[in-house]
Amino acid sequence: MVDISASRMRDRKTLPHHLSSPITWLWLTVAAHFVLLMLPLAVPIGPMYWDTYIYLDAAQRIRMGQIPSLDFSTPVGALGYYLFAWGLDLFPRAQPLLLVQWSQLAVTAPLMTLVLIDAEKKSRATAFLLLIPFLVFAAFPANAQFFHSYPGLDGFGIYNRQTSLLLYVLTSGLVFMRGGPRFALFCALAMLALFLTKITGFLVGGLIGLGALLAGRISLGNLILAAIAFLLPLVVIELGTGMISAYIRDILNLIAMNQDALLPRFLTVASGKLDVLMPAGLLLLMMIWADLNYASEQRRFFDRSFWWFGISLLGGTILETQNTGSQEFIFIWPVLLMAYDRLPQAVDRTKIAFLVLAAFCTVPTVSKVAHKTLRSVAVAPTYVQPDVPLLRNMQQVSTRPDVMERAIMLENHYATQGAAYVDLANQGQLPSWQLYSELDYQTYWIISADILVKALLQFETDNQIRLQSLMTLDFVNPFTWILDRDATRKIQIGADPFRTVRQVSPEALEAVQATDGVLRPKCPVTTGRRMLEERYQEALSGRQVIAIDPCWDLLLRPGLLKTP
Repeated sequence: MVDISASRMRDRKTLPHHLSSPITWLWLTVAAHFVLLMLPLAVPIGPMYWDTYIYLDAAQRIRMGQIPSLDFSTPVGALGYYLFAWGLDLFPRAQPLLLVQWSQLAVTAPLMTLVLIDAEKKSRATAFLLLIPFLVFAAFPANAQFFHSYPGLDGFGIYNRQTSLLLYVLTSGLVFMRGGPRFALFCALAMLALFLTKITGFLVGGLIGLGALLAGRISLGNLILAAIAFLLPLVVIELGTGMISAYIRDILNLIAMNQDALLPRFLTVASGKLDVLMPAGLLLLMMIWADLNYASEQRRFFDRSFWWFGISLLGGTILETQNTGSQEFIFIWPVLLMAYDRLPQAVDRTKIAFLVLAAFCTVPTVSKVAHKTLRSVAVAPTYVQPDVPLLRNMQQVSTRPDVMERAIMLENHYATQGAAYVDLANQGQLPSWQLYSELDYQTYWIISADILVKALLQFETDNQIRLQSLMTLDFVNPFTWILDRDATRKIQIGADPFRTVRQVSPEALEAVQATDGVLRPKCPVTTGRRMLEERYQEALSGRQVIAIDPCWDLLLRPGLLKTP
């Protein structure tokens, strides 16, 4: 942090007005991202990268007229999927992970502009101090946690990153924007985006908003206006599609399936985020002490810095119980800026202690996210891409040459040594402890997918048929997007039998039964793949099983294949 008050007179004299404006730099950065999305860039593949393919599945479904939560179940809100689908139309050559990450700028950049307009009136330095972390977290597709020692970008936890960034924007506005209709509209749009991204983020946003209301930042008139502006689009969407009520039903079902895991997650947060929570706890105590000893301005009880900070910490803890990796607690940064500016100018020791503890709260997250991203960029020229031309944009990934060599070898290994992996699956074990975090497996999955597409197209040519609808007995199904086919309706995207596909509705079983081709991966056999097949077994009975490749079976709907 810098001395905000001392910089207020200097920050207008160093550059021309437009170049020294944070709003200019925000939109220049957005423009740069748009240029990069026009290029066929390849990025180093990271742990659990296949989560990115969920967005390709959703984009194809939306393109075929399906509506999230109505025609297919989702683990989160529909906003991210629609932004990605629209972005794919605008940037057909875009790298998928970068498009998922940067498409959210369509929402966050305008909202952040509203924040910066008011923040710049207070101090241009303050506005820049809000902008710089925003740009880092908006641009860098990396989580704060490490799941692999080699460089790679995180294709998982994307909607958690999006939620954290929206909360950063909302908190910035609640702290630095002035009241009025524009402020009410900002609050409504930010909360609407949170609601349509992830319910947990919406609840945390509501908690921080409640703190702002108690602090007197939101007047009753603004609250009513914001509530109307928030509810009106939801009513229109619900009346037009019924998506909102279906979305709420999806969330309630997910809560019911996973409620037994909620309490242990708080312990996970406390241990996994100790590098943030420990200095944050000390800083909270210091804020209370400073307020008792040095407060010179009369403020509402709930407008005091320690209340703002305590609420933001509580909200961050609640949010992190539902996140994996993510960019944790980034929205405490605007609160820290406000709290520092409130400290009396004469209390130097208190300011030094504040800066030290604030740095411990914020620097680790920024440094981890920036380090992982910049390290991946640095090594990218030495990495190699898989030869998978049939996968379209999915081929725009890279990895170390030795990892690629191993991934290519795995196809034959899994096909010939399948008994070993069946034995592991029989004992409820994966081929390795962190299979989905291994870069060789994520790379192999892409190579195997290309082989499957080639085999499937050849099968259709040989038998003079076209499988119009496809489904996989695996976590993801990008094949409908790759081949421009319809996807099975009424089922879950991102199919996890341990969290999201514990029960299958009669409508889903009926839709699976009507699907032309169900793709069953065999390399390797895993507990998750077995459990998915068991969930849908009733709808799969009677299908013709064709081994179109040593690693893939095609479960064909009866009557499709012509008899000789």
